Amino acid sequence: MISRMVWTVPLVLPADLVETYAIDLAAAYSAGWAYTHDDVGFSSDGDMYVLSRLSRYKEGGDEAVDPAEQSFSFNLVARYTAREDGVPVELAVFPGRKKHSEFGDAWDLRLTVLPAGTVALSGRHDATYLVDADLTRIIGEYTTDSSRNSFEEYTVGNQFATRIRVTPSGRLLCLVEEYGTNGYGGFAPNLVAVTDDALRPEQRPVLRAVASMDQQPNHQQADLDTRPYVLFQGQPVGMGHRPLGFADSVMTQWDSLYRGRKGRFLGVPEPLADDRFVVPLFSGTFRGGSRGNAFTFALMDDEGKVLGRLEGMDDWQDSPFTGECYRLSIDPARGRVYHLNRYGLYVWDSHGTLLAKVATEVRPFSVLKNFTLLGCSPEGDLVLVQDTQHLMVHIPVPGSGVGDELAAAIELALAAFAKRRTAVKKQWPQVAWHWTWQREAGAPWLL
Repeated sequence: MISRMVWTVPLVLPADLVETYAIDLAAAYSAGWAYTHDDVGFSSDGDMYVLSRLSRYKEGGDEAVDPAEQSFSFNLVARYTAREDGVPVELAVFPGRKKHSEFGDAWDLRLTVLPAGTVALSGRHDATYLVDADLTRIIGEYTTDSSRNSFEEYTVGNQFATRIRVTPSGRLLCLVEEYGTNGYGGFAPNLVAVTDDALRPEQRPVLRAVASMDQQPNHQQADLDTRPYVLFQGQPVGMGHRPLGFADSVMTQWDSLYRGRKGRFLGVPEPLADDRFVVPLFSGTFRGGSRGNAFTFALMDDEGKVLGRLEGMDDWQDSPFTGECYRLSIDPARGRVYHLNRYGLYVWDSHGTLLAKVATEVRPFSVLKNFTLLGCSPEGDLVLVQDTQHLMVHIPVPGSGVGDELAAAIELALAAFAKRRTAVKKQWPQVAWHWTWQREAGAPWLL
């Protein structure tokens, strides 16, 4: 198990991949490439899996033969144990978005470790891939051809979920897309669903839909848009059959999400307990900036009933739209919910009461603006990534983890992180804060 300490890990790039594709690590991202970190998950014995994304666009790169001139998109999954040196024990490369391939349309992936130890990667259009715990091979996949237009035949496929989370007892809490939400002719996350059955390579479990964002999507067709594995009241979801609209229920209670405005969207539902979830809902965004737009982090039970919300946030002063900070992190063991955005680090109890806010307007907490909160470890440590330096840090939350106690813990952790960062920079090869690591000979190039 990872010890309860301020643990700092460089999020590395495979040196062989960097060499093969002649990636200029010193170049600014404005030159057409990017390296980001999207999710973290933990196995039952405490192993940590980190999902990152590496992409590059070059004009004419889709047709280029020379890898140095190619456009590409890769997902990297690294597995860490309790080793203090921060060296991953495995680092797998998974192809990114590549239409009409054996991998379907794998993009915008997130990571979950299932109770059996299998790593599940799920992304847009409900594409789901299962990888063995040692990150050596894909052992199952549920995908579809997502293209849907008048020029190509659309295949329904056997997709599963866009997002998957695991409750404390092992239930799966899922976010599933539907066609035609918000009145648009396209796919978007719309259904919150649960299952008590396991997701296996040979078995796609039946999901029970408990809530929908849009109760009446448009442009659906019975032969294409009825989900046989997503049920509501015992019948497949599709056409006019689905749970009551979650967004309408929220607006009835708080009247805050811009009635009639298109573009509302769901964040990732997170489980506080087996029958208590936090479901983020955001109003539509504007091209010129969305700070001040309405949002809510609603509390919901496993029947879709809205129980309340996370209180104490102001649409303007605490806006998650600045920097697109939409995620929540959960510590079910202590009944805590965390959120980090450009204005502060927030913590609530399981009933939605705001317990603390560490504001980023004053030092030393202003540096938190450069971090993304990816999750919580099984011990309740906050897991953050320094976005531009590609360093992950585990911050223990002591005692009650509220008020001055939380602020003091964060201050000490940031100081320890700064010291450790200096040591890591001396130990690891890096260019412009991009760390490289030479995998063992014979490591698979692509899963």
